[in-house]
Amino acid sequence: MHYDFFLTNIKNLTEIKMYDLTEYEGLTMSDVKKGKPKKRPYRDESTLTNDQKAILEALKQTGNPALIERFWKDNGEKKFYKKRSGQFWKYLCTLPINLERYQIFNELNKRTATLMTEDNCFIYACIQAGVDGETIDHMREVIRVRDFPQSKVQEISDATGIAFNVTIGYFNDSRHNEIKRYIPKECKTIRTIDLLLVEDHYMLNERLPMTTYFIRNYIEILKECGGMNIEKQMKIYTKRENKYVVRYDRTTPLWDVMKTLWECKYFEPISYGELFTYTTDLYKQNLAPFKDLTYAPKYCVQLKKEAESKEVNKNKYKFIPEHVFFADFECSTDGFHKAFNICYDSEDGSVSESIWGQNCATEFLERLPDKSLIYFHNLSYDINFILRHMTEVKGTPIIKGSRTMQITGLYKGRAIIIKDSYSVINKKLKLFPAMFNLQTGPKEVFPYNYYS
Repeated sequence: MHYDFFLTNIKNLTEIKMYDLTEYEGLTMSDVKKGKPKKRPYRDESTLTNDQKAILEALKQTGNPALIERFWKDNGEKKFYKKRSGQFWKYLCTLPINLERYQIFNELNKRTATLMTEDNCFIYACIQAGVDGETIDHMREVIRVRDFPQSKVQEISDATGIAFNVTIGYFNDSRHNEIKRYIPKECKTIRTIDLLLVEDHYMLNERLPMTTYFIRNYIEILKECGGMNIEKQMKIYTKRENKYVVRYDRTTPLWDVMKTLWECKYFEPISYGELFTYTTDLYKQNLAPFKDLTYAPKYCVQLKKEAESKEVNKNKYKFIPEHVFFADFECSTDGFHKAFNICYDSEDGSVSESIWGQNCATEFLERLPDKSLIYFHNLSYDINFILRHMTEVKGTPIIKGSRTMQITGLYKGRAIIIKDSYSVINKKLKLFPAMFNLQTGPKEVFPYNYYS
C-alpha cells in the first residue's frame, strides 16, 4: 500500500497504524485510542460447557483477573493451540544468514514475496525435503488455501504414503514442545519427513551448520572477525584466550536456532502493507490461463457414489437461507482479469472479513456455512471467479439477457445461493452513499494503477 497517497490526499489524516487482528483478539477502537494495545490471549467462550460458562461468569463477578486467567489456563489453553494451520512466516530475519530453505527471508522484495506466497509453507517444506513433483501437485490440490486444518495433513499422509513427524515449538515457554505424528493408515509408509511447526509456520526440521553461540555473540564476532566469511563465523562455538574457536563439524537443531534468534530479537515483523504491494504485482504476472492439463491418475481414482433419489437431490438446492452475506471481489484490470482479494460482511454485521491471495475465491467458499445466500453487485462479473470452484450447479440459473441474476449450487455438500443485488438496485456502488445518506468514504478513492 502506498501510505503517502492517503496522507497527502485525505484531510487531517496524520498517521496510519496497522494491527494484525490475529495477534490482537478482541481489539476495539477504544484500545487503539488509548495507545499501543496489549496482545490478548484468545478467549472463545463458545467452546465451553454450560457448567464452565457458569463458573466463568461467577469468576467475572469477583473482578479477580488472576482467577479468570487460571480458569482459562485449565479449560481453554488446549483449544487455543489446536488450530496449527500453515501460514507464511510473519517476520524478517535481520541476522545476515540464509534461511530461505525454511521460507524465512532477510528482506522483502519481489523475489522473496514470490517465494513467500507462491506455495503454502507445508508444501514448501515438502519441496525442500525432495518430494517428487507429481506428489507435490497432489498436495496443492488437497491444500487449496494457505490456512488449512490438521486433518489435511493426515489426508495427505494417507494418499501419498508419507509419514510426518511434526514438532510443535512455543516461544513463550508456557508450554513444552510436543510431537504430532501422522502415519498412513491404509498403505505402507514409503518415507518419513520431520517438520517443525512454529507460529503456525511449517519448516523442514533438520540440523543447521551454525552455533547458537554465533547468534548470541554476532555483534562482538563481527567487530573482531569482520574479514572472516560468514560461513566460518557461523561455526564459532566459544572463545578461549581472547580467540574465537571454530568447529567445522558443529551443527544445531533448527528449533534451537529459531528460539535463539527470537530471544536475541533478530525477527522483525513484516509490514503487511508492503507485502500486499508486492503480491498485487505478482498477480499481474499470473494472469495467463493454465495450459498444462496433465494429471496424476493414481490420485484421481475414486469409488463411485451411490445415486441419490430425485427427492433428496431436489431438497439440496431448495432451502430457506440461514446465513446472508454481501461480498465484492477486487481484481487485476489489465489483460486477463484475476481476483486477488474478496471482502465480505454478514447481514447482521457479526462477520466482516477480507481475504487476500490468488486462492481467495476458494478460501471464501471454504468459510461459508451451509444454506448461505450471497449477494454480489453485478453478479455477471463476480460469478466468473466463483463458478469454476463450485462442486455442482443445481437447477437452472436465472439469466436475463447478458445479466446473471441467480445461481444455486453446492460446494463440498454445502448449499449456496448467489444473487445479483444490481437486479434490485440498478445503480453503481459509488452512488450508494449519496442515495442512502451513508457516512462512508468515496468508492475507488485508491487509484487502480497503484495495485494493478
